[in-house]
Amino acid sequence: MLDTTLPQQTVRYLNQVLGGESVRVAPNGKTAQLPYFLQDGYEVLPGELLGQPITLACVKGRQPLAAQQIDQHAKRLRELLHAPVIIALPEVAPGERKQLIAHGVAFVVPDRQLFAPQMGMILTERFGAEPRREQELASPATQALLIWFLNHHPVTETWHPFEEAAALGYAGMTATRAIRELLQFKLFELEVRGRAKYLKLNGTRRDLWEKAKPHLRTPVLKTMWTYDRRILEVTGARWAGESALARLTMVNEPQQQVLAMTGEAGQRARQAGIFFEPREIAGGIAVQVWRYEPGLQVKEKTVDPLSLWLSLRDNRDDRIQMALDEIEEKFLW
Repeated sequence: MLDTTLPQQTVRYLNQVLGGESVRVAPNGKTAQLPYFLQDGYEVLPGELLGQPITLACVKGRQPLAAQQIDQHAKRLRELLHAPVIIALPEVAPGERKQLIAHGVAFVVPDRQLFAPQMGMILTERFGAEPRREQELASPATQALLIWFLNHHPVTETWHPFEEAAALGYAGMTATRAIRELLQFKLFELEVRGRAKYLKLNGTRRDLWEKAKPHLRTPVLKTMWTYDRRILEVTGARWAGESALARLTMVNEPQQQVLAMTGEAGQRARQAGIFFEPREIAGGIAVQVWRYEPGLQVKEKTVDPLSLWLSLRDNRDDRIQMALDEIEEKFLW
């Protein structure tokens, strides 16, 4: 039988490159006591590597995580399980690989690379072109423009993205790249009028959303936590996550409030003396840092519903999934 899961692929690869049965997985009850965000994000496998305690943390899903976030997760796992941690990834882009190495994160990509200098192991296989995943995901700016279109163009029409790009703070070159990506994904057809380029919607707006989903990622780059409630005043942050979902659907308000802001807003908050914790804190506010402006619906106090949907689509809670279905049903397609 072929190895079909990332944990299986990882164990097979490590045994292949290190020899024999170098890796022995020995599950224990401690993994069930891990914080939910670690259980949701990783398949955690305690065991031994070359006779020494080790924890393999295999990333679930295919949504990219920031290197800093992975670093924090690895440190937390090491503290809780009292063993060195190797993060297993299904694939890694060159830029992501560079960031992981810069943070000193031990990681393995089956059949590609093993980087664990703390354990004296560095092995790099031949890398080909940039992974297909990155080629198939829209850039943050392209995603923001597409979400803007769906939120602000309620009828089928041709679209000239340059004005929206300027309104969102993107340069003309960014708009040009966005057009190229949207055409590459076959989401629009190109219509040229003189020197101007327009995008023509091929199908309905709901069709566009369904076709775009595989190319869109979570807008959340990382999450920080703070006790300082001035965060609402200083940054103009929007309600996000389950806090936004509670305002848009019948889901109950979460115990921990969730906000979203840009990285620039985070810098303003720090300059105002607001302190952030890198890990979850009881009674604190979860502050998501987004890849693009979370205020695409200017008059609302929540993030826009489609970006909210993308930020929560990998949540396995049935009540969350039902609420996300409601979000899509209520959206003005």
